[in-house]
Amino acid sequence: MDSSTLVGMAVEHAATTQAKRSVTVPCRLGLHLRVAALVVTMARKFQSDIRFCSSRLCVSAKSILGMLELTAVRGKQLSLVARGPDAERAIQVLAELFETKDVFCKDEPASEEVPYGHS
Repeated sequence: MDSSTLVGMAVEHAATTQAKRSVTVPCRLGLHLRVAALVVTMARKFQSDIRFCSSRLCVSAKSILGMLELTAVRGKQLSLVARGPDAERAIQVLAELFETKDVFCKDEPASEEVPYGHS
């Protein structure tokens, strides 16, 4: 094998790297619009195809409508799957976002009472 073949194989491998991790929705109001927008903004910084999967569907992490379609409530487990050249880093960054509740859920009411219109 010559060096150009090895480089081509390395590039192909990098393009097909896949990473997966489970995350739990930490916010009392679930994966609502502001939270979904934050996830989408972060996901769009990566080249990889990134998906969130629930028990019933998988959606692109780069689609605000897709993220809202998950209708994920607090405590819901989601699978985070990425495939592409920066898949591992994408999974790490997005999973850390879900783990930092003080940033992720910062606009939630302080009390345990759910505001009118949210259930």
